[in-house]
Amino acid sequence: MTDRKTDITGKHPYTPLPRSYKNQFSFSLACPSFIYPDHILPNVSMLAPFVDEIEVLIFESAPAKHLPPENDIRQMAALAKNQQISYNVHLPTDVNITDAVPGRQKKAIERILAAADRARPLAPVTWTLHLPFEENSTDTGTVQKWQKRAIDALERLLVQSGIAPRHISIENLDYPPEWMEPVAEAMDVSVCLDTGHLLEYNFDILETFELFRPRITILHLYGDVAAGRGHLGLHRLDARHVPAVSRILEGFCGTVSLEVFSFNDLSKSLPALEGLVS
Repeated sequence: MTDRKTDITGKHPYTPLPRSYKNQFSFSLACPSFIYPDHILPNVSMLAPFVDEIEVLIFESAPAKHLPPENDIRQMAALAKNQQISYNVHLPTDVNITDAVPGRQKKAIERILAAADRARPLAPVTWTLHLPFEENSTDTGTVQKWQKRAIDALERLLVQSGIAPRHISIENLDYPPEWMEPVAEAMDVSVCLDTGHLLEYNFDILETFELFRPRITILHLYGDVAAGRGHLGLHRLDARHVPAVSRILEGFCGTVSLEVFSFNDLSKSLPALEGLVS
């Protein structure tokens, strides 16, 4: 039986991962900051000895109490040095910076900026950002207007945050991935390739990977999506998709985040990942 260990506060007994996966792959191996049913800091303290990088989830931007406390951020920054880990930050998903209503778009940008400011001491290798498409039509004119709003919002975000364009990774969502290409080109930002989203919405993994290859800094990798459960472990990846995912991972040197949200799914995803790159 695996010994139960406590986080750095000494208060929370959790089962650790069976072994370290640091420096094992050509890429930087990451997992989210929500594996154990606790706040971000206890998760980071438990996971840091086992992975190269932590994906810090800041999904909620309002109220401000949902942002990680400043003291926790300072301790996480210290852990990065002591445990030799890095961070990437997933910016809030409860706001839409491509909103067609100017007031709501302005508020969304402000909340994204507040989250980025709070997490800045972590020196993230990338900031992952959603560009939601919430229009009622997918005609060319509507898509082009959305792309223009996305470009304008990104420009404001970059100017006001001081973040370098290539440190922002826009993530493919439920719309055709190629819609993001003019936005990425115009603002010279990076791309977060979420393979699960591609499979869920029946987009071609390899075609999308090739489309954005020079810009991809981070991959979100998991096996499937289930209603009410979210992202399932990589061991649940359909065998039909194994060759494509393996080909993407071959020689990839960015970050691969096993974007699952439970200890069980993470512990089963790690050996599945080894199988994909062997």
